[in-house]
Amino acid sequence: VAGMTAMAGGEPGEPNPEEFVYGEEDFVLQAAGWGDPDSALSRFDRVLLAGWSDRMERGLFRYRLGPLPTRVLPGPVRLVAQLNEQRSAERRPPQPVRSLRDPFDPGAFNFTRLRPAELLFRLRRTGGPGPPPDPLLVAINASPLERGHVLLLPEPARRLPQVLTAPALRGAREAALLSAHPGFCVGFNGLGGGASVNHLHFHGLYLGRPLPLEEAPAEPLGPRLGLLRAGPAPGFLFFAPGPAALEPVSRAVCRAAEHLVGAGLACNVLATRGDPPAGPGAGGGRGLRVLLWARRPLFGPKAGEPFAVALCELAGLLPLPA
Repeated sequence: VAGMTAMAGGEPGEPNPEEFVYGEEDFVLQAAGWGDPDSALSRFDRVLLAGWSDRMERGLFRYRLGPLPTRVLPGPVRLVAQLNEQRSAERRPPQPVRSLRDPFDPGAFNFTRLRPAELLFRLRRTGGPGPPPDPLLVAINASPLERGHVLLLPEPARRLPQVLTAPALRGAREAALLSAHPGFCVGFNGLGGGASVNHLHFHGLYLGRPLPLEEAPAEPLGPRLGLLRAGPAPGFLFFAPGPAALEPVSRAVCRAAEHLVGAGLACNVLATRGDPPAGPGAGGGRGLRVLLWARRPLFGPKAGEPFAVALCELAGLLPLPA
């Protein structure tokens, strides 16, 4: 595949997946429409989905993901409910989290323990705009929510806890721009906000239908900040109209997340393609919307709840176990 090279170096015993080298010319500024979302997949989409399907055929996932019964629930929020019984039964139990600043625990499961075959490729940018972000390893999520559900891992050997950093967030958002699928999004669950592994990672997902928060207008709070009331919970909305805005918006989101942690609050983040904060028809093309939800932290499992609330639920997608 053009742009893919074998990795060299690395730590002893560390697998070296192929590199996916990209530049600004690979960013897809206008994704395909929802009428036929698979009509013009990008190089990134083709490599990711081919590798993901290969690992599914080789039995590297905890279960085989087939078509999932899906329906839009009645009501103004238009929640998308999806039955995924195997995920709740087969996934690895989440790690216990004790505080918003839990350090990395080398004794607990972490992504340095992934099998080499679970790694798909390493993302690395060359050229502008701005300094390149840290490379990201792309690995399968062994308990997938959707076809193509992956983990985006900023250098697992650094053993960083699950705390947002601006370079890692910018790299994850650049990955979102590499896809031509309108439903590809990236998300982050913070400690106390549904994170199941305390090792810095993002989720990459191909959603099968649009969510209301992609186009709902936001109330302006500042030059780069709005309040979005669409969806199950209000969230702060940041918007990047193009690649040049990724760095300042990533820094702003991380500053806000750090402020929340200082106030004793957990957070969830979702980056998805969408309209400018004023909504569709207000002028300007679609870009990347970044939603930041503030919430009371939840430590330990809560018995009797039908589902845990993390980034998918806050975005309006409810993966249900029964």
